[in-house]
Amino acid sequence: MTYYYLKTLHLIFVLIWTFGLMYATSLFWLNVKMGYAASTTLTKTALNFWRYATWPAMILGMVSGMIMLHLRLFHLADVWMQVKLVVVILMVAFHIKCHVLFVATSKGQKQPSSFYWSKALVFSAVFAVFFLFLMGLKDSFKWEFGTVIAVLCTAIVGYALARRGQKNN
Repeated sequence: MTYYYLKTLHLIFVLIWTFGLMYATSLFWLNVKMGYAASTTLTKTALNFWRYATWPAMILGMVSGMIMLHLRLFHLADVWMQVKLVVVILMVAFHIKCHVLFVATSKGQKQPSSFYWSKALVFSAVFAVFFLFLMGLKDSFKWEFGTVIAVLCTAIVGYALARRGQKNN
């Protein structure tokens, strides 16, 4: 019974974490695209959401995931869990990279291009789609194909939209 409560909390925290990545990168993308200064309300809103929702969701999602893994250690032998753990490591690295850029941008130190932020938004969406499809398809026979196809479609469409947005500027 405890496992299923933890699983529900874990799913909620992971969804908030991926949404926070998408929301914050999209706000910074809008900030650069509109040419606002680093001290605008948009930047402050993004940083507040980042600090008070995205970081705690990441930490709580990882803690609940580790407790769940401890309760069902046999999942480490499953391929979907191994893939998930690798993607979690990549997502944490992406999260930290975004945090460094958010703090530097908010202080006015460096301002990445709008294309950079749109690519970061695409990466955030790809992580979100990956976790949603993995959560939904992990028990099916061919979960790899559905997850890979969904992630590739998201990446291709997102990258094409980011390139189109760059050409329009």
